[in-house]
Amino acid sequence: MIKGMRGQIALPFVLLVGGIIAEIVIAGSVVAFFASASSVGEQLALRSLSAAYAGVYDGILKVSGNKETAAAGDVNYTVTSGSDSANVIVSRTTDDASDSYVFTITATASARTRRRKVVASLTANQMTGVVRIISVTEQAL
Repeated sequence: MIKGMRGQIALPFVLLVGGIIAEIVIAGSVVAFFASASSVGEQLALRSLSAAYAGVYDGILKVSGNKETAAAGDVNYTVTSGSDSANVIVSRTTDDASDSYVFTITATASARTRRRKVVASLTANQMTGVVRIISVTEQAL
């Protein structure tokens, strides 16, 4: 080998190894970003669902305390849970055959960019005031 030709392979080798390391670092950063964003999205969805359930159960509490709730029309109010809020609508119809009121409680909650909706159906006897929960379900917006 000629004396001045030594080390010529070192520069391409260093560039190749450096490029591979840079590619691994970039790929790891992208994966970490998307994993973090997914985790935050799941947390927001869970927070909005919890706020919606809190709104529905608050509506059930109002109905169980006063069976004449929503006698003059729908009752619309907001329940706040930390930084999240739920818009609650309580509506009532009368079922004359069973001598009871049928309530529908709808809670639409939001936690930043995520929104969830939970609907509950329940009956209250007109004479005794006994409340019976029929269903509590999550529905699509």
